[in-house]
Amino acid sequence: MSFFNKFNDTDKINLFLGDFLVRNAGYPTRIELAKLLMKDMKENIKGYIRDENSLFQVSQVYLDGVVSSRNSLLKKIKNLYETNRETAELLNIFSESNRINAVFSTDYDIVLDDINCNKLVKILPTDEEIAVASNGEIKHYKILGDVNRHEKIFVSIQDFRKLKVLDFYKNFFKRIKEDIKSYPTLILGLDLDNSDLVDVLEVILTDINSKDAIYAVSSSNVLKTKTIERLNELGIKLLPHSEEEFFKELKEYLCSISLDNSDIKEAYVGKKLFR
Repeated sequence: MSFFNKFNDTDKINLFLGDFLVRNAGYPTRIELAKLLMKDMKENIKGYIRDENSLFQVSQVYLDGVVSSRNSLLKKIKNLYETNRETAELLNIFSESNRINAVFSTDYDIVLDDINCNKLVKILPTDEEIAVASNGEIKHYKILGDVNRHEKIFVSIQDFRKLKVLDFYKNFFKRIKEDIKSYPTLILGLDLDNSDLVDVLEVILTDINSKDAIYAVSSSNVLKTKTIERLNELGIKLLPHSEEEFFKELKEYLCSISLDNSDIKEAYVGKKLFR
């Protein structure tokens, strides 16, 4: 039985992308960005990093110990995205379907900006006025900013702390919470080794009713007890599906079509440039 049998044919959903798209389009994930930054560090500097999978932590140490200006760090991040990428045609579901209310992303990629962006309304935390979607448009919340506006992306621990506490960003998170309370939310590409993503989810889902429907599909094989406890506290239900099988069901639900195995395989082939 498909997971999506629980929804009506007309029900809309939210999609929280994790590193789902970036992995398949050949962009570096947050963990891969952290590894790339660490290549520029001397061993004694690396010793200050408590979690090498946290881009927040690695970039803070990079900022403090390798470069002297935030602008240098942001240019470094932006340059790591300036490469050819391959977006499978199948990923057009994010603009073709009428069943997506909002998309949330925490990576700095521009994958969705490249796919029929006229239907996607980009919403950034730095926007003075939050855009309003209409006529079937999909809201795209880029929670940590946009690499094309690299001076305003949130990449270090200090950046994230400001994002969490400054009054300016409260309306942005309020809008996200309203969408999560209104529609079921599916988290794709949840890497449980990515502590940054769990930290962001914690900020977003605080004060969200645990009865709200929030599901996560994870590719992680080893589940840390502490991480699972945090997800349970946030009301996130982990799904036992493989990503490939789940994406097949998702495509069928969003676009009302069936896929064969070759279509599924195509959706998961990327350039893997950063591995």
